[in-house]
Amino acid sequence: PYSVLEDVFVPLYFLHRYQTEAAVKLIGGLDYNYAVKGGAEDTFEVLEEKLQKEALEAVLETLSAEVLAIPEEKLELFPPRAYGYNRSRESFKSTTGVAFDALGAPATASDFTLTLLLHPERAARLVQQEALYNDLGLRGVLEELVTSTIKSSQKDEYLQKVQNTIDFNVLQHLISLAIHPDSTPQVRAETNQVINELQNWLKGKQDVIHRQMLLEIENFRRDPASYKTKPIAPKIPDGSPIGTYRCEG
Repeated sequence: PYSVLEDVFVPLYFLHRYQTEAAVKLIGGLDYNYAVKGGAEDTFEVLEEKLQKEALEAVLETLSAEVLAIPEEKLELFPPRAYGYNRSRESFKSTTGVAFDALGAPATASDFTLTLLLHPERAARLVQQEALYNDLGLRGVLEELVTSTIKSSQKDEYLQKVQNTIDFNVLQHLISLAIHPDSTPQVRAETNQVINELQNWLKGKQDVIHRQMLLEIENFRRDPASYKTKPIAPKIPDGSPIGTYRCEG
């Protein structure tokens, strides 16, 4: 039945999740081994800046509406769920009830990428490697992120709605990094500076989406200690192993 076609589509849509995770590990990454004293091999080295920038470029592509938007003609294949065909843990999660959530899928995919990219430990390594090796730094990563998402626009209305969904995720993850208890003072400082610059940029925008983003930042600035980030992405379906329940329990 058509009701289960969306379940067949799930592993195809999220196929990039494993490559994304691998690419993200190169950003602020180390090439290391468990060397012993007296051994000839080096214990570790910071990855080349060129490699890290290439990885960042690839990761940022997974936050593009052109990449994450499900083609409109494909959406017609996903009707409301029929009686008896409920969603499972391997289905797309939906905020639209029985209807297929065309914006929820990109929200989930972008949330997955951002959770990996803006992890406090990765952010701390980026701060450190810039200081020690003049390598790619956190500030540069965050600025590239904002430029390629929130400061970008789409001519197509559907793609713009998808991009808006991604952008709200970006903002929430930036704020989360700024207030995360595991974020170092340097990470908080760099992140807050990028948020400040974004806030100033948003003040010049009059559309409702950017005004809402500005309102979110103002609410955060009013009382950062009590501000709680708002999860806006449905939970990602289970990945590997696919099609089995052996990982339960």
